[in-house]
Amino acid sequence: MTSTKLLETAAVAQAIVGSMPCCVVDARDRITEVNAAFAARLNRSAPHLVGVEILELMRSLSVDESRSTGASCFHLREADKESWIRLDRMPGMPGREIVRLVDVSAEWLALTSVVTARTVRDRLMDDAEIGTWRYDPDVKAYHFSVALSLGYGVNEPVPLDTLTRIQHPDDMAKDREIRERITTQGGVAEGEMRYRNGNGGWTTLRVHYRAGRKLPSGKFEMYGVSQNVTELAQARDQADMVTSRLELAMAAANAGVYEIDLKSGDRWSSEQFKQIAGEEALERQNVNPFGLYMDEEQSAVRDSWDRCLVSNAVESIDTRIYRPDGKGRWMRLFTRVHRNASGQHTRAVGLMLDIHEQKQQELALVEAKMQAEAATVAKSNFLASMSHEIRTPLNGILGMAQVLQGEVLTEAQKDSVNVIADSGRTLMALLDDVLDISKIEAGKLEISPIDGELGVTLERIRKLFQSRAEERGIDVRLEIDDSLPPVLRYDPVRVRQCLSNLLSNAIKFTEQGCVTARVGGDQIDDNRWRVRISISDTGIGMDQETMSRLFGAFTQADASISRRFGGTGLGLAITRHLSRLMGGDVTVESVPGEGSTFHLVFMAERGEKAQMEPTQPAPAPEENALRPVMNARVLLVDDNPVNRHVVRLFMVQLAPQIVEAVNGEEALARLSEQPFDIVLLDVHMPVMDGKEAIKRIRASDQPWKDIPVIALTADAMSGDRERYIGMGMSDYISKPIDARELATKYVSLLRGKRLVTSKAA
Repeated sequence: MTSTKLLETAAVAQAIVGSMPCCVVDARDRITEVNAAFAARLNRSAPHLVGVEILELMRSLSVDESRSTGASCFHLREADKESWIRLDRMPGMPGREIVRLVDVSAEWLALTSVVTARTVRDRLMDDAEIGTWRYDPDVKAYHFSVALSLGYGVNEPVPLDTLTRIQHPDDMAKDREIRERITTQGGVAEGEMRYRNGNGGWTTLRVHYRAGRKLPSGKFEMYGVSQNVTELAQARDQADMVTSRLELAMAAANAGVYEIDLKSGDRWSSEQFKQIAGEEALERQNVNPFGLYMDEEQSAVRDSWDRCLVSNAVESIDTRIYRPDGKGRWMRLFTRVHRNASGQHTRAVGLMLDIHEQKQQELALVEAKMQAEAATVAKSNFLASMSHEIRTPLNGILGMAQVLQGEVLTEAQKDSVNVIADSGRTLMALLDDVLDISKIEAGKLEISPIDGELGVTLERIRKLFQSRAEERGIDVRLEIDDSLPPVLRYDPVRVRQCLSNLLSNAIKFTEQGCVTARVGGDQIDDNRWRVRISISDTGIGMDQETMSRLFGAFTQADASISRRFGGTGLGLAITRHLSRLMGGDVTVESVPGEGSTFHLVFMAERGEKAQMEPTQPAPAPEENALRPVMNARVLLVDDNPVNRHVVRLFMVQLAPQIVEAVNGEEALARLSEQPFDIVLLDVHMPVMDGKEAIKRIRASDQPWKDIPVIALTADAMSGDRERYIGMGMSDYISKPIDARELATKYVSLLRGKRLVTSKAA
């Protein structure tokens, strides 16, 4: 008796099929019948489902569709849940299929997670420019997952020859060695390889190699990972290049670097630093952080370190590093302290530069400068002393010459006196030139422009030289361009000095003909003019070689000219310096035997109102102006009897009552004995000089504290007048004394005052 298995009975089969959502479709995929489970699963009544195409029905009910599993799957979204349904088809009777709805939600969620993870991985690898690859040694071809940023499409195996053609020549041997070793012996390797990309540049890949399965040929398959590290490699190469340059520069500059961890106290020093510091200094540093430096330098280095701790700037100091010889070696330290976000000190970075030779040169220069300054001071003192010593006897010579010129003399005597006077004035001019060139070299000569009439200044100079020219039988002419403004702002003293030098030379070297000064100019803008004065003569002229050395100090055209015409060779040098100080220059054109033309150019501004030139000689006082100051009581203080005698002779017409003193101490004694109207005070005297005397006169509470005092001195250096006026002098006259100047200043100080003799009367 054959027993029937329960699972094979029709009742069980019907129960199982009834519990599954099933339907029957015809050949056109339309539903012909459904069971209750099918209708319930889709939440539709059975009659409404019959006759509907199954795929259209599912698509209308779902929000998504997929065939990733090989069968149609539909995403159903219901009120309280979401699910994935797969259509499983089973053949039934001819022309019919049984379609079962299978809930694959759990499987789909797992698959989705895997796909998502793979997508994230692929995106991360793509963002990091990482690609995987496999190499088959039997067919000699690579299989790439991505294009590896080379710019080439990779959709099929890439032959080894193709990849080798775009590989950097310097990397071929290294890549070949790794490939042959791993495919024959197995193992792993890594390295950087460069390949030509689609843009023509080089892409650097960081490649990791690993052996895979062994092929039937006996070779190992090779696979790996490659990452694009081009930017990193370029940055590293750039850093290496900068480091190399820095090391070269530091080696050339003899500099070393050090770094201190301020938390741990650890110190790092470059090899160059150790070489510069030396073993002895480093040994001292191990005991004392500041022992690296000479003992006398450590305090300054500590102070520099303290400043660095409170500052964000780089601190610099020059100091001497320790050497056993006790002299040390000069270094320049640069230190900076770094801080973290909270402001705490983290590390100090410094650079030590060997500047020993440079410092030695600096110290030598300082010493040389001090010596030069001392020499300059000595030179100035010497010039001042020589000026004083020369002017004192000149005062006697020219003073007596002026006195004799006022006497009744024979023609022969007049000629002799004039020779004496001319010789004295020549010597004075030479002395003034030497002082001027000294001022120029010391940079103490200044330009003081004022508003004035240039034509008036030049005409006065012409008249001054006219008599000298007439003595030589020549004429001096002045031609002024009408386009020049009548009033300009210029320095009349320096213009007069320059033109006087040029006219003097022109007259000196011209034996017949004439000397012509032509004045013109160019307007630079509304306010400035470039004035040009051309002095032409018909003299001996010069060749090119002579003109090339003409403007040097103490330079003459040649020795024969010096013997024939005289001169020191200072005039043209001074003229060029002065013209350049005034924004111009002096140039010359000349032909031997045909004369020369000197062009004096200087800058001037448009003036507003003409002023009297401060250096014009004041006119001698008229006789009626002298009467109120006649018989004044005068205290004459000078240690030189010749100077006192000259002053007495100059003042005869004023009939003063003169009392003499030979130094400041005697002068104060005479003042305390009797009243005076004025004091003529020498500056350089024994016992008590004029500086101390004027100080005591002005500081005294005696009646004479306001008495007029004229300084009579041989000091004629730049600033002397201002200095003596600042001491309390009422006025200043430099020696040799001019009789007219003395009379003028004497009268101006006493005019309007009640004289002592008048008070007594």
